[in-house]
Amino acid sequence: MHLTNFASRILLVLVLIGQTLAFTDYLLKSCSQSGFCLRNRHYAREMQKARKQEAYSIDPTSIQTQDTDHSFQANILKRVPSQNGGEASGKTIVLPLFVDILDGGKVRFKINELRNSTLERGVDVINPKRYDEAYMWAFDKSANVSPADVDISTSYWPSRRDDIEIKSKDSEVSVRVHLTKFRIEIFYRGKLVLVVNDRMLLNVEHQRSLQENASQKLPEELTFNDFEDSFQYSKEDSLPFGPESVALDFTLIGINDVYGIPEHADSLRLKDTQNTEPYRLFNVDVFEYNLQAKTPMYGAIPLMIGAKPGFAAGVFWVNSADTWVDIEYDESETKTHWISEAGVIDVMIFLADNPLEVTSAYTEVTGRPQLPMISSIGYHQCRWNYNDEKDVLTVDSQMDKAGIPYDFIWLDLEYTDDKKFFTWKPDAFPNPERMLRKLWKLGRNLVTLIDPHLKINYNVSELVETSKSSVRNHDDSSYHGHCWPGESIWIDTLSSSARKVWRQLIDGFLMNYDNLHIWNDMNEPSIFSGPETTAPKDLLHGGGFEERSVHNLYGLTVHEATYEAMKESYSNKAKRPFLLTRSFFAGSQRTAATWTGDNVANWDYLHISVPMCLTNNIVGYPFIGADIAGFSGDPTPELLIRWYQAGVWYPFFRGHAHIDAERREPYLLQEPVRSIVRDIIRLRYSLLPTFYTAFHVSSINGTPIMNPLFYVHPELEGVYDIDDQFYLGQTGLLVKPVTEEGATEVSVFFPSGLFYEYESMKSFSIDKPRRITIDAPLEKLPLFIEGGTIIVRRDRYRRSSKLMANDPITLLVAPNKEGRASGKLYTDDGETFAFQTGEYIDISFDYEQGVLTSRINHKPSDGQLFASKIEKIIIAKGDAAQSSSYALLKKGSNEWMQSVEYSEESNFITIKNPHLNLQEMWSMILHG
Repeated sequence: MHLTNFASRILLVLVLIGQTLAFTDYLLKSCSQSGFCLRNRHYAREMQKARKQEAYSIDPTSIQTQDTDHSFQANILKRVPSQNGGEASGKTIVLPLFVDILDGGKVRFKINELRNSTLERGVDVINPKRYDEAYMWAFDKSANVSPADVDISTSYWPSRRDDIEIKSKDSEVSVRVHLTKFRIEIFYRGKLVLVVNDRMLLNVEHQRSLQENASQKLPEELTFNDFEDSFQYSKEDSLPFGPESVALDFTLIGINDVYGIPEHADSLRLKDTQNTEPYRLFNVDVFEYNLQAKTPMYGAIPLMIGAKPGFAAGVFWVNSADTWVDIEYDESETKTHWISEAGVIDVMIFLADNPLEVTSAYTEVTGRPQLPMISSIGYHQCRWNYNDEKDVLTVDSQMDKAGIPYDFIWLDLEYTDDKKFFTWKPDAFPNPERMLRKLWKLGRNLVTLIDPHLKINYNVSELVETSKSSVRNHDDSSYHGHCWPGESIWIDTLSSSARKVWRQLIDGFLMNYDNLHIWNDMNEPSIFSGPETTAPKDLLHGGGFEERSVHNLYGLTVHEATYEAMKESYSNKAKRPFLLTRSFFAGSQRTAATWTGDNVANWDYLHISVPMCLTNNIVGYPFIGADIAGFSGDPTPELLIRWYQAGVWYPFFRGHAHIDAERREPYLLQEPVRSIVRDIIRLRYSLLPTFYTAFHVSSINGTPIMNPLFYVHPELEGVYDIDDQFYLGQTGLLVKPVTEEGATEVSVFFPSGLFYEYESMKSFSIDKPRRITIDAPLEKLPLFIEGGTIIVRRDRYRRSSKLMANDPITLLVAPNKEGRASGKLYTDDGETFAFQTGEYIDISFDYEQGVLTSRINHKPSDGQLFASKIEKIIIAKGDAAQSSSYALLKKGSNEWMQSVEYSEESNFITIKNPHLNLQEMWSMILHG
């Protein structure tokens, strides 16, 4: 290592360990500093000038449509002309292609490369193949990706004789593959909706040696950083394969709004990048990340969704390498350009009538979001760090004393013995079992940090090294870098043998505890001494594949290995693990929650948290939140209140603070701030039945828990750029957080219909979709119910969710203009996997013109398992409710009357103690 480079590395380590300054851009590459990004952007410009492509075509003699596992299979030929212009002396590269039409409006295609495995690379332990296993991690094991039955034909039109038509027999999707100039046109219900390689930007940087590099370039290509990396912090990259990027363009016809590709601290609707940096997907550690930025963050989900009234499409780029995405909005279409450093082109297209169906189809492939423990959607209290057992138990008791419910308390890095994971600091936590037992008395849980980096020279890291379970250098030695403990190694959870070692370590740490859970942080991986705050790209993982090819899925492999180990450890009790991950990839929703990382206690970070959470929700990863009220810095009382008012709707609801921030546990706050925050947290607990039902629905069909307006009302053209308000699932609860300092009113967009102000149940009618200014004093959260819904609550205060399990429920009925409303309730034991064998209850409630009925869709084998009573029924005043004096209740052959309480001043009527249970079907009729 050169002395200057060594010195810069040491300086970088010191800066990152200090973690005192906001993230600085110079640590990350721009596109112009990234060899493969610059090369492909240059190629795109040159191809747009030439407006032709003769390099890529399909070999007609290679086409297979029968006796194959795919709808269509062939070879794309890439022809590189000789430098003197003679075709005969040029080179032809074979790129195997398959195209599949799948059930449910899905199309998948893949482009690989036939490589020469004997080409000299200098290192024998590297796998010579392009990495083609990202889908094995991203796709759910039970996903059906087999091709559907199709009809294949060629066109009768002379101008189309060069085309192959593929049409599904049982769906409305068809595909046209052009042979001479490779291009794929995709049709939905007979209409062209998406074009692949429309601008001829397909580029596969094929295998070649350094000596022949220049002669293997297309005329439109650039030679820049092909076999070296000139970026200051990654000059040591050995680049054994040289240039191997893949790139392709997609045009979404008739669409002007695209979303997705998290993680970025940016708006929900993605921005045009013609004159800026592309969006980058590359998992890195970004403390106090930049806002309104396209720079990479901790996670990467390469799914883009385009939508308009009546149609939506998704593009899922199944590649785990460093990736850049350009977007160009062009009148009636959106043009996108995807560029990855390595791997194959593996793409799945989703076509549907609305974006909700796209998200559902995507999670059908990558796995539905987990149904977590009900306690994990309660309130989490966290800090870096609670000092010792006394500190933990003091927080626990003081929360109770202040009447503030919570379910989880967290321990950050300092609980360990000298930053050695799988240990406890002996003087601070001498008896973890005792502490956990005390917390469990009220059903509370503890989360501890376990990261993939392991300090050298203790029994855990020695086990990992001696078993060759660590990430390797390109010479097959164990890689050593720097993170919080100092010199460290990293577990290689892509290796099956390493996952077994990890399972052994997790099991030994969890022991027989009932309420200990895990937080996988720093799993991008974060490496203080590494380039761009992460791992050198020429490190090696199980199977001999470079970090370059698998980088973005490493975090997923860590948290999945942790989850499976926890699940096995808790298997004797069938207990559901809770796991939080910072880094994620497509498929992470199956096993872990996540959050938006190291944010700052200021208004800009509060504001951006909403579109960030919405973006994760629409790409199938709804269990997300942001640190309340900012990880670093000290929030003002106003900001703290407004952040809790917003954060109470995050699916993952956690207060967290930096080690240098002032203590701000809710019970320490001054009045009236403490009471306002207490009531906000209690609101979350009263709505836990509704939240848990939303989580259940998401686990069944993959749809969001935080829904953008265009997901609930896709028919409205004016809602596609709104990202500062949202619906809770399909519940009808409409939320507008206040995210501006000093604001005492907010502008809220309402679709047409009847709405109710949540707290007062005062109704107001919207004749046509429009914005209304709503009063929002500091103590008020702008929250509304869209008419036509029934909300389920538990109104009694309890100290934790476990203590609420048998509490009675309240039904809140908010009829629409036609006097109708409906709602659902799902509940199970909230802790185990027994729901998978039918131990749950699923109930529908319907209200129409003064008649409320319950219908049991499913009940457990033990009919008394969920025998909660209905404590009261609240119905917003309408024509039927306005004049009601009593209610007639029916259950089986029994009938009885119940009085109705109301006043002229109130906006609702109440039926108290109606003598009804959840496990019985019943009806209630209002009478005058």
